Amino acid sequence: MAVPVVAAPLTMQLLPINVRCWRYRGDSALEDMVLGMDECAVRDQGNQLSSEEFDECLALVFCQIQDNYFAHLGQIVGHYKGHAAEVWDRSRGAGPGPGATYEMKSLTRIHRVPTDLVGDPGDGAIQPQKCIAVVHYLLDMG
Repeated sequence: MAVPVVAAPLTMQLLPINVRCWRYRGDSALEDMVLGMDECAVRDQGNQLSSEEFDECLALVFCQIQDNYFAHLGQIVGHYKGHAAEVWDRSRGAGPGPGATYEMKSLTRIHRVPTDLVGDPGDGAIQPQKCIAVVHYLLDMG
């Protein structure tokens, strides 16, 4: 005798996720992104996270080289445990600006991101309304 299976209705649960932008600048910005990614580290002077934000904070790290934007996505897992001064010491430039260094688990590789997705960040971060489109693009690209 077959037993009928009753499926429970699916409900959507929203999770608190914080997406913050780290922008690298200068002639060695892309190189600095690679060095940071290689060492699982991210740094700038604009982001100051509390320990409550770790694990729920996604890092959208990007830079602009001429007319091209490059970015990758990671998850902030805590304060950087290594020697932060040694992460970017091989950079042709001075590395990212001073600030707190965080440990980051990469979720994607570095990709060139279409300009229309990024919009015009001006001198700051990617605008919040554009941020989610860039996050989706990077996750799709892997």
